[in-house]
Amino acid sequence: MPMQMICPYCGNYIITVTSPVPGLLTWLLCTGLFVFGCFLGCCFLPFCMNSLMDVSHSCPVCQRELLHHRRL
Repeated sequence: MPMQMICPYCGNYIITVTSPVPGLLTWLLCTGLFVFGCFLGCCFLPFCMNSLMDVSHSCPVCQRELLHHRRL
């Protein structure tokens, strides 16, 4: 969920922009699926699901990353 805050870099009162970023959980699930027999591209399924990815919060004004929420 986007957050309201004051950007520590540009000083504006903003609502953060969120974007999904592959993290440790995504890579572990991909590796696990590959090891258990999903060779034909099914192992990349975790990269298509936003609920399994980390979330990066950034400022819409200065484009700097403010927070990084990790699933693991």
